[in-house]
Amino acid sequence: MKRAFQLVLLYGVVAACASSPEPNGIEPGSKEARSWADALGSQITAPYHAPEHRAFDFWIGEWEANWRPPQEGAFEHQKEGSFTRQRVFPVLGGKAIIELAWARDNPQDPSQRGFSIRYFDPARARWVMAQNWPNENNTGGAFTDQLIGNEHLGRLTMYSAARRPKPDGSFADEHRRYNFTDIRPGVSFRWDGSNSGDKGATWFTWYVVDFLRQRDLDPFGAAGTDFPGVHDKALCTEEPHGAMNALRGEWEGVRVDAGGKESPARLSAGLVLDGCGVLAALETDDRREILAVGYDERFSSWAIFRLDDRPGTTHAYYISEEAGEGAAFAEAPMLAIKDEVSPYREAASFSSASAERRLIFSSLSNDGLVLRDEARQPGSGWTLIAEYRLTRR
Repeated sequence: MKRAFQLVLLYGVVAACASSPEPNGIEPGSKEARSWADALGSQITAPYHAPEHRAFDFWIGEWEANWRPPQEGAFEHQKEGSFTRQRVFPVLGGKAIIELAWARDNPQDPSQRGFSIRYFDPARARWVMAQNWPNENNTGGAFTDQLIGNEHLGRLTMYSAARRPKPDGSFADEHRRYNFTDIRPGVSFRWDGSNSGDKGATWFTWYVVDFLRQRDLDPFGAAGTDFPGVHDKALCTEEPHGAMNALRGEWEGVRVDAGGKESPARLSAGLVLDGCGVLAALETDDRREILAVGYDERFSSWAIFRLDDRPGTTHAYYISEEAGEGAAFAEAPMLAIKDEVSPYREAASFSSASAERRLIFSSLSNDGLVLRDEARQPGSGWTLIAEYRLTRR
């Protein structure tokens, strides 16, 4: 049987990926420690061998990144800027690629923490990515910052659009562009980020980043532990941040479907971004999904990024004003990016009363977790899709 998960986060260097076993179902009651490679399904499986799913494989591994800002009065960007370490690895059987980043010279520096996840959507023939880069002045967008794009002649370009307020009270669309170029797999590549306020007629490049391949480190430790980039937990220390940290660790139990049928289930979760997020993998016998949880101060709401390992499915967002035990996260389709030119994240206009799906943390304590997945048709009441009844290992 195929194993299912709801993502949490792994370190997936190539060595870890190669040793990851094929999904073969959950072993109830097993006390053997697992690595994150096992928990996340880092081995690339048959549904995702096709070239269109492997365009970002050049990035898999350990990297050093030189972030070069513009120089005033010069055409060229600075030769040396600030440096980060990046670990990039496949998850969900190869459906998605994850990036983790932190400061190279001072890992405790809270200004250089990053996470991104990207996958290929066959229906749109586009790569889709979501990211979160918090710092001491900005706790990030709770994994709701997104871009979309494609590869052409060896160049990967991704775009997004946002509606920004102007001094006169009106709004203007601003476009963003990420380029991955000069790619030498396993050696180096260049990334640059730019903005345009005139629909792409002109672009301002605010960073050029040179990536150099480094020696891969050993695979992560046990599933359920925190991830690289978590050092002093110096970010996101103020309330309400931290309200979902009780998910950390390993949980196991059963999944109960709408008909009452039980099957084994397991959840592994750890902190990322020095405390600004929780990533969790919920495993069942037939699916893997990703849950990335964080608080977005701009909207005064919590958000969950959700992606599963089934071919053709896309990510979804669930939002809630509350967190912890009893919190109900309503699906918010308007938060997910649709194309390169349409602004998204119009969260202020969303009402949970119109949601057609939700996740409820019915119970969340040191020992027990009950998570309900529910759906409804317009004008009808909520019905159960599945309930996960888990205890801490």
